[in-house]
Amino acid sequence: MSTSPTYQHVVACGLPYDRGYAHGSQAAAKVQRNVEYYRQAGRLAESGMVQKLIREIYIPNITAHYPSGWEEMKGIADGASVSVEDVVLLNARYDLSRLNGLSVSEPQSQAQESDEDAHECTTAFFLAPTTDGGDVLNAVNWDMNARLWHDDVVIYLEIHPHSSESKPSLFLAAEAGQLGRSGMNSLGIGVTSNSLMSTEDYIPDADATRPVMPISLLRRMILECSHLSEAMTATQQFPRHVSNGLTLATAEGFGLCLELTPSRVYKVYSPVDDAYLVHTNHFTDPSFLAGEAVYDRYPGGSSWFRRQRLEQGIRPYVRGRVTAPQLVQAFSDHLSFPESLCCHPDQHPPDSVIRTLPGYPYRSNAATVACLIYNLSQRTIWACKGPPCHGTFETFTLKGPRSLTRPTGDAVEPGEELRPEIP
Repeated sequence: MSTSPTYQHVVACGLPYDRGYAHGSQAAAKVQRNVEYYRQAGRLAESGMVQKLIREIYIPNITAHYPSGWEEMKGIADGASVSVEDVVLLNARYDLSRLNGLSVSEPQSQAQESDEDAHECTTAFFLAPTTDGGDVLNAVNWDMNARLWHDDVVIYLEIHPHSSESKPSLFLAAEAGQLGRSGMNSLGIGVTSNSLMSTEDYIPDADATRPVMPISLLRRMILECSHLSEAMTATQQFPRHVSNGLTLATAEGFGLCLELTPSRVYKVYSPVDDAYLVHTNHFTDPSFLAGEAVYDRYPGGSSWFRRQRLEQGIRPYVRGRVTAPQLVQAFSDHLSFPESLCCHPDQHPPDSVIRTLPGYPYRSNAATVACLIYNLSQRTIWACKGPPCHGTFETFTLKGPRSLTRPTGDAVEPGEELRPEIP
């Protein structure tokens, strides 16, 4: 287990390949350890299927639909001395972990889970009326395999794109080698995420007409957007083959949760008078729950109480009194320890009852590998390595453009403004 109380802070600047190379070279050993781990048999889907998806589906679609992301991946690969296929594997880890037992190009109601599948997160946003000082917060307990924490292979990735790209600066938490898992940008947009599984998830076929990309790339693309409307369009149009939950908020004072299946985006809003929302790892949209064509594949567990436990911990303060320390205390709840809101490793779970049930999910050694509170108003991040109940928090400040102009070199028609001003 690493003795460092904090994760590595990687700063990468410039054009996509250059910042990828900076990421890969600064975190080379961590990238290599992640690749080695996920290449082991049983960690993700079957190895032959993994390679086929990477080479025949993911790479062609990433190069076509996210060329800057592809260039950044190539830079990471060269900087870390791994193959670009390895870097695509890391960025598709979420998608590839949930394909065992699914059929090609069509949904399936039952599926086995892999070593990396049944991990969970708790996300929440708090708008100005709820917080002490009127700031907007987007926060997450990131639960994954405890290996990420113990082996110290998570990074805080700070990105400053080249001015010619007309993109905001970014701060992200990620497994080393990934373009991002959660984060915020210098324009005040933040995104956190939850694992979701539905019967609509499927294995893509190279002969299918519909393109697909690893869904984690959507989170990075959202943070590269210049405003919330653009982020909503990116979400609707992003080609995907697995489900996912996204919690979005903006410093302008709005937030929502998006529950994605391969074909639909379900919008979950907070009650107007509450001005905050908590989400975990099961679908909550009434129209999804009322339907009969697609079902939630969540196997049962802490998601069914983590949402309420976080609400119980923070609700006494949501009339203008929420602070980051209070939120950390709420995220540190230990009901149902160790599989609690603040999740701790359990290397040898007894499973004496549920291990004989049909559809029993593989339960690996999970933990809250990071707790992150993104202050979208102040552009600051409060981040903790490991469970928040005893981790060391650091504060980061994201500097970068607060507004964007047209990329350098783009033609401007006579009388056309570069960007409209807020009236």
